[in-house]
Amino acid sequence: MKRDGCRERGGISRCTRHSLRLLARSSPVVDPQPNDDNIIDGYQLVAYVATGGTSQVREVSEPGTGRHLAMKLLNPAHPEYKEHKAALKREASILKSFEHPNIVRYEGFSAGRDHTYLLMEYFRAPNVKLQLKTDRQALLVRFRKLVEGVCAALQHVHDKGWVHRDIKPDNVLMNKVGEVKLIDFSLASRPQTGLQKLLGKKETTIQGTRTYLAPETIRKQPPVFQTDLYSLGILLFEVLTGKTPFQGATPDELLQKHLTAEPPPPSFYNQNLTPEIDRVVLKLLSKKPEQRGKDIGEIAGELRRIKFFKEEPVEKAATDEENDKPDNVLQKLQTSKLDSRLDAKRSELIKQNPELAKQFADEEKARREAEEAKKQRRIALAKKLDRGPAKGSPSAPAAAVPPGPMPPYPAMPVAPFGVPPMPYMVPPTGYPGVPPQAAYPPGMPVMPPAAAVPGMPVAPVLPAAPAMPVVPAVPAGAAVPGVSAGAVVPPGAVVPPGAVVPKMPGVPAPSPPAVPPVAPTAVTPSKPAVAPPPPSPPVSDDDLEYMTELPEVL
Repeated sequence: MKRDGCRERGGISRCTRHSLRLLARSSPVVDPQPNDDNIIDGYQLVAYVATGGTSQVREVSEPGTGRHLAMKLLNPAHPEYKEHKAALKREASILKSFEHPNIVRYEGFSAGRDHTYLLMEYFRAPNVKLQLKTDRQALLVRFRKLVEGVCAALQHVHDKGWVHRDIKPDNVLMNKVGEVKLIDFSLASRPQTGLQKLLGKKETTIQGTRTYLAPETIRKQPPVFQTDLYSLGILLFEVLTGKTPFQGATPDELLQKHLTAEPPPPSFYNQNLTPEIDRVVLKLLSKKPEQRGKDIGEIAGELRRIKFFKEEPVEKAATDEENDKPDNVLQKLQTSKLDSRLDAKRSELIKQNPELAKQFADEEKARREAEEAKKQRRIALAKKLDRGPAKGSPSAPAAAVPPGPMPPYPAMPVAPFGVPPMPYMVPPTGYPGVPPQAAYPPGMPVMPPAAAVPGMPVAPVLPAAPAMPVVPAVPAGAAVPGVSAGAVVPPGAVVPPGAVVPKMPGVPAPSPPAVPPVAPTAVTPSKPAVAPPPPSPPVSDDDLEYMTELPEVL
């Protein structure tokens, strides 16, 4: 694609790369020796300002006056030299129509057989794009002057009936005192009137820089004055935050965000900005041109009335000057890590001010003594913790007694041979004189008889056995009628009257154990059981003598 002889890349003009970028480098490349090759129509080359594939921007000296001018010189070896020559002539005619302190001044144009160039005022200042990369803080300090200068330049351009169409930081120059110059009118065009909009056709190409393109330009609609306002909004956003409102991984994604995405407020990235500047910038970034404001004059009036920052930014040089004061340097030397820069400043200050040297030496000595005392306290504390508390110290806690072995449970008493069983024991079945035990203990339910099965003979039901008479138990050692003396009667055994209990051969009759009477005790509420302390091991005299010989610390 082409636009007035300029080659297009991806549908977007790159001709603006070769337009005037005065002092795009911080230090122009100075030509070492003047010769005939560095003289064009009497203009002596002083330095190269910017170099591109189709043109160069040089700083030249005017013959006779010695004034320094900026020369935009086309490359005659370029294949599209004729198209670029026509485009540069058009740019020169547009620039010639402007006369404003915030627009770079036109000085002349020449289209000869060997050279074609545009002469302009040489403004010794870097562009805003370069300053964004090197010292954005200085731009914030002079932000109001930047806004006023750009708005004044755009007001003049619009009053002359032109739309710049390429407002961006690369095309704005500003020096340290806040003087602003607007450059590069290679894409400038007239806005269409009402009748031209009805009869005119859409643009065939998209011209400009993707990051700063207005939505109507992406849709190939005719430019209007509000087109410059959209690009101005992105410029202000970038200066205030250090980044553009829209980014995309691909060119198409970036263009799509210009059409549909809502930009974040600048204060999202810079918390020092006021809601008023957020409102104005978001207004400039509206998708519809009519929502951005009536004209640049309305926007300039709003920007003059509002406050940009919650706290006014301070230039870095001022903070450096404050930090360079002797007291601040001395404090920084004591609180920060020493580097070569601070060390050089300290040496210089000490050499120039003996009192400061003495103060620094005294404070340094006090600091080292305090650190040494702190270190000794830590060492003493560590030794004390390793040694443990001294014996007999009132603050020392009592040493914990290691738990001894658990006492064994008392063994169950085992009856000696020949001792009658305990009262609750039941003698085995078949014991002489003892009736057999019932099949079920008293109180247990008896299983009902099985149900009769049809066809099977029914067994006869036996009569129930007569109930056994209840015989009182015989106490141990009591005489039983009908039982011979010396017979062994187990305690609790039931012996019917008249029964004979045989004697066990070779075993004498045991004497009944004496059972002390048990006194009734009053019922008291239960208390939680307290575990008895473990039994202490027996201590002998030998052990005591041995322990007294041990030192306090093992």
